Amino acid sequence: ASKFTAAGMRDVNAERLSARIPILKFNVPYNDNGTEILVECDLSLQNPLALLNTSLLRTYASISPMTCVLASIIKRWAKSRDINNPSKHTLSSYGYVLMLIYFLKNAKRSDGNPILPNLQWVDPQWAENPTTQYREIAEKPKSPQTLVAHPTMENYVVNSYFCRQGLEGLQKYCADNSRKGTTGVLLASFFHYFAYTFDYKKHVVSLGNKLVEKEIKAEEDGWSVFKSGLAIEDPFELFYDVAHVVKANNFLHIKKEFALAYSKIANEAHSKRDVITGKELIDLICEPVSQDES
Repeated sequence: ASKFTAAGMRDVNAERLSARIPILKFNVPYNDNGTEILVECDLSLQNPLALLNTSLLRTYASISPMTCVLASIIKRWAKSRDINNPSKHTLSSYGYVLMLIYFLKNAKRSDGNPILPNLQWVDPQWAENPTTQYREIAEKPKSPQTLVAHPTMENYVVNSYFCRQGLEGLQKYCADNSRKGTTGVLLASFFHYFAYTFDYKKHVVSLGNKLVEKEIKAEEDGWSVFKSGLAIEDPFELFYDVAHVVKANNFLHIKKEFALAYSKIANEAHSKRDVITGKELIDLICEPVSQDES
């Protein structure tokens, strides 16, 4: 950490070097026409599955810039509201992004198709020309190219498959969503969904092709069936709960923050005052936590 600081990196944080997946967090200063911008960076070594997760999220961003925008807003919101620090038993940025993808793949357009196709299950033939009813494959391909031995768990094989080629059709499909002005509506709907709709007692946030119940995860992977809070299945390490660090009281706090963010957006939508800009609305929901609240 001292060497990174000496090299000019800012806010070097080594708290997670002892975590299951060691990560060094730091900010890189960048000069943008005289304005200094700090770029947040995470560094992890000898962790091939992290590259797989990053590749999946990058592909989602490449087909749906709207998803990237929503993820950036949600990450800023979570950090500002002090609910984005696994070392303090709240949820990681990765966890919030998985929640967003889960929400978008289940949210429907007017034609019944999902807002965001599920890259791990979408039918490649449909993806090339997504003008008909959405289709998914029944089973992921299993080949030497897709099956990867887990780096630390003996006899555990990861299926690394997701749709990576011929993405032009999916880009056009997602661009149609963006042109319909749904970004703000989806942001509000995301907060509402996880504040009031999602059944935390029964269900798991999963990017699989079917609804995953906690009882099933308890039987298959030993997850606690009595845990009433948030549970998030890693898209590749299916045995791993991304939200396992979140304690019960922090889960309740996170859920309240979802409700608060939604209420702020809803209040502005129904306000008789002058309409505020998108930036002002983002600043409103991302208002930093005060000392009285913390």
